[in-house]
Amino acid sequence: MNNKIIHSVAINLQKCKGCIHCIRYCPTEAMRVREGKALIIPQRCIDCGECIRVCPHHAPFAFTQTLESIASIENLVIVVPPEFYAQFPTKYSLEQIQMALKKTFSAEEVWDTTFAIYLLHQALKQYISSTENLPLISTYCPAIVELVQVRFPTLIPHLSPFKFSYEIMGEIIKKIWKRKYQKKEPNLVYIASCPAEVSAIKEPIDSSPSNFNYVLGVDNVYLAVKKNIGKEESLISYIYMPGILWGVLGGESSFLSEEEAISVGGIDEVVKVLEDLERNRFQDIKFIELRACKEGCVGGVLNPENKYLAEKRISYWSKKVKEDKNFINEINNLINIADILLNKAIIPRPIWKLDEDMSKALKKMEEMRRIVKLLPGLDCGSCGSPSCASLAEDIVRGNAEIYDCIFILKEKLREMAKEMEEISRRSISITPKRKEKDYEE
Repeated sequence: MNNKIIHSVAINLQKCKGCIHCIRYCPTEAMRVREGKALIIPQRCIDCGECIRVCPHHAPFAFTQTLESIASIENLVIVVPPEFYAQFPTKYSLEQIQMALKKTFSAEEVWDTTFAIYLLHQALKQYISSTENLPLISTYCPAIVELVQVRFPTLIPHLSPFKFSYEIMGEIIKKIWKRKYQKKEPNLVYIASCPAEVSAIKEPIDSSPSNFNYVLGVDNVYLAVKKNIGKEESLISYIYMPGILWGVLGGESSFLSEEEAISVGGIDEVVKVLEDLERNRFQDIKFIELRACKEGCVGGVLNPENKYLAEKRISYWSKKVKEDKNFINEINNLINIADILLNKAIIPRPIWKLDEDMSKALKKMEEMRRIVKLLPGLDCGSCGSPSCASLAEDIVRGNAEIYDCIFILKEKLREMAKEMEEISRRSISITPKRKEKDYEE
């Protein structure tokens, strides 16, 4: 992995009011508030979008490409995750939604990722029966992969070794396209429901080039697609029915029995599960489905629709969609499980060192411990750091001061007030004596 870390979450400083909502909810302590504005520490950010979700002022946002930026691009192929369909009422057919997408982008083709999910489905079943690194942790959610890389590197061997569903779908589309059009290349566009997907396309976890040329957020295209939904329909691109359910929590692990798999959504709960996994508390579990968003991908922060309503719609469509078994056979002949394995093993995120010089780093660590003892240990966040320990780290890095802690500042001001009071008292007692001496003379 490159030393330069690419992220898609940014802060609109004009909207930022310097409140501390973001630092309270960030699972990796990547957020700070300095000089009244929020900032992101790139070495720790996992693009989960929690800061976007909780900010009352809408200052954090996902930086993606726009419709206007790719308006003149030819040979566009649009790829959407299954939860994209759930952003629209079920009175519109999937064909109508796909046609609206095609019209919005002036695209050649529109696909979803469900047949990539079909391949993942088969691969997971085979891999779980052959590996000893159980329980296996799902890598369907890119934010979870980054979380493990940053906070739980010892659990990396438990991560599924397969590519993300959209990258697999990109491989399938390119092979099908090559059969159809030998002389022109497709420009693949992915419509992402969360910032983590955007970042994973910009910087794939196995360092190989992404199959996608462009990535947009669902929020960037939703209104345009909705405006273009009409009555016309066409033959729908092939859809794998069980893949629709992967847009909600529990859909991925449904191929296993309840005793063999658990499904957990919400970054706080995910962190607790990973902590328990480090303590070896899931010995009888074979598969752990984890999602950064509480309800699964329908809860992605770039999805404009209400997540509970979207969940109902996915359930509706999962019962209506019919599989095309002929296309399943074609997929099996086109690509195999070996093709969807990551090109390189997932590695831990490079540690954000206190200092490149080891001896200086050790001294700074000792200084951190000393500062932590001075701090109140309340982890209130009022200083602009998420915890007292993180404030101590910021201080030794030169990014904060001890008096950023309001409790230490109050104590210092109290001491200064007492000193001023004592000085004032002394000056009052000295002045009359001087006047009395002058009178005697």
